[in-house]
Amino acid sequence: MDDSTTRKLTASRDSSTQDPALDEILRAVAHAPARRPPPEPAQPGERWGAGGRYTIERRLGRGGMGTVYSATDTMLHREVALKVLDPGSGDDGAVQRARLLREARIAARIEHERVARIYDVGEHEGALFVAMELVRGVTLRRWMDGRAVAAGEILAVARQIAEGLAALHASGVFHRDLKPENVMLTDQGGVRLLDFGLARQTARVGGDGERSAPVAGEGRAARVSEGESLAFAGTPGYMAPEQCEGKALDARVDVFALGVIVYELVTGVRPFGSGASEEVVEGRVRVAPDFSGAVWKEMPARLQEVCARMLAWEPAERFSGGAGVGDALHGIRGDSVLPAALVPSGRLLPSVAQELANAETEAAPVPRRRGWRVGGLIGVAATLVAAGLMIARSASVGHHATLRPPPVPGMAWVDVGAITVGRSPADLDRECVAIGPGCDRKKMQGEVPSSRVTIAPFQLDVYEVTNEEMATTLTMLGGLLSVVDDEDDHYPRDVRWNKDLGHDGEVIADLNPLVGGIEYGADHSFHARAGREQWPAVQVTWHGARLFCTTRGKSLPTEDEWEAAARGRDDRPWPWGSAPLRCGEVVVPRDGLIVMPSSCPEKVSLGPVGQAAQDVTPDGIHDLGGNVAEWVDAVYVEGNRAARVDAGAADLPKVVRGGSFFQSIEARTSGRSRQLANGVGYNVGFRCAVR
Repeated sequence: MDDSTTRKLTASRDSSTQDPALDEILRAVAHAPARRPPPEPAQPGERWGAGGRYTIERRLGRGGMGTVYSATDTMLHREVALKVLDPGSGDDGAVQRARLLREARIAARIEHERVARIYDVGEHEGALFVAMELVRGVTLRRWMDGRAVAAGEILAVARQIAEGLAALHASGVFHRDLKPENVMLTDQGGVRLLDFGLARQTARVGGDGERSAPVAGEGRAARVSEGESLAFAGTPGYMAPEQCEGKALDARVDVFALGVIVYELVTGVRPFGSGASEEVVEGRVRVAPDFSGAVWKEMPARLQEVCARMLAWEPAERFSGGAGVGDALHGIRGDSVLPAALVPSGRLLPSVAQELANAETEAAPVPRRRGWRVGGLIGVAATLVAAGLMIARSASVGHHATLRPPPVPGMAWVDVGAITVGRSPADLDRECVAIGPGCDRKKMQGEVPSSRVTIAPFQLDVYEVTNEEMATTLTMLGGLLSVVDDEDDHYPRDVRWNKDLGHDGEVIADLNPLVGGIEYGADHSFHARAGREQWPAVQVTWHGARLFCTTRGKSLPTEDEWEAAARGRDDRPWPWGSAPLRCGEVVVPRDGLIVMPSSCPEKVSLGPVGQAAQDVTPDGIHDLGGNVAEWVDAVYVEGNRAARVDAGAADLPKVVRGGSFFQSIEARTSGRSRQLANGVGYNVGFRCAVR
């Protein structure tokens, strides 16, 4: 609880209209035992559970009460998620145990494709854990934030959440903490409901449906049954009014939370603000939601009606449960049909694919009401350009998304988890033996050392940025840039920032006509040279590469991310796998460092992106091995791959990854070289990432 909240509650306590419930909250906070520090994270290879049944693979994430790991069930030979609670003390430990057991019992009652399954509950060296189904995908929160969501997508997601709620409610359970963080969009395209730590079982209390009777004396601050400590039971911003007031609850609290989610999917904001604790205490949630915005005019009118009913202040005015919401959502029809061609085959569960294909509604993207930052790059004008490009990208996403977190058009997901990056000296010795007399051990030394890292899922451009794309971006930024004469031949070729923008010393690109693919025309705009439109954009500095990515709402990949895309979970020696280079199918030379068949031509020149038939990763990313090497967001320090010493200098040495038409040894997934940030190369390009 922050200071402002404490002050407000204290003032309320001291006033003549003292609120006993608020006083109870203050006492609970004042006397709450200090939290014990979180335990040391489990390491890969550790055995957990009775008889060491579970082998820890990697950490998936951490929440306020514990850590979730990916693990292998050695008895049943399947991958599971282990939810490990932080150790408590005294009554706190007993509460944790009771809550974990209740969560497991409740979730185990539900057998439905929309609800994550519970397999086992146990204890390991004093730490409680639950083994549950490992659901591959991302949370609804991550999928929805910062992007437009089409009407067809909103309906499909909401219908599946309603299906999961209907299964819970039919079993006498309500979730009580439904929010985007507890909804998973799976890799197969379906929705799964997670985290039943606050779920309650219903008990009949009369003719007003299924309800859970309030715990005696719980007042405005809802107590969780089975001895759980005093707290708001739920997440502010998604809690129903009766939940905030400590009244008897039933399935309609989940209906209200689903209404918040639908509203947020449409508008990008919650209907009742941020939902901070003081807002809940003060009853701001009573404010009626605003449906007057233009975004709602892009939606079927019936969706607004259903959402408004879910968000009704009085429970009796809402749907009685998930089944009623599902029926209402399935009855929504629009004026036009979503083209079946926009539904990618093989990405959605059959029921969802059919639903989207048959939905009679236009999947119009809705611009989000969210800001974004260029990161202190340039002034207000460039911010507006970048924001415009970001909105355009979000709109495009809205048309082509699936229920799996859809990659930005032209990008691919990379999800490798924990991998080894870099090379040890012993690794290089072995590789030099395999390479033979052409091995350049000194050049390979920059790949040392090796280390184990865990990389969060991210997206990477499928192709390197082309001359056409770079020229378009430079033209859009035209008023912020200057093209100055080269000091040697006085040819107008160096692209720099205007002097008054505070980027002294930073070069963006070199328009050298002999090797570059971009020219500056008499119309004061930039153009790709004829015949080189789809060639990788070379002669671009690290600063220029970062500028391009930022104005597209992206960033340069980190070095570990780049290597994760090239190497993969299977520790590939080449981006495409273990097969040797095939003549003409990877754009690298036969230069004596990496020997290709003797029949291959000795000279290889730069070519269009995506033309190398062999140089494609299993994720569908092209040209990581050859054509051009690529800038990444890392400082080059010999022997220290984790270096982060930027210090704001304009011309530090930066890391370049991958092979090129000029050099083959870096085509290996660990290949690594360097270039000054202000430097350019006719064999150095780049691509962008999204996290």
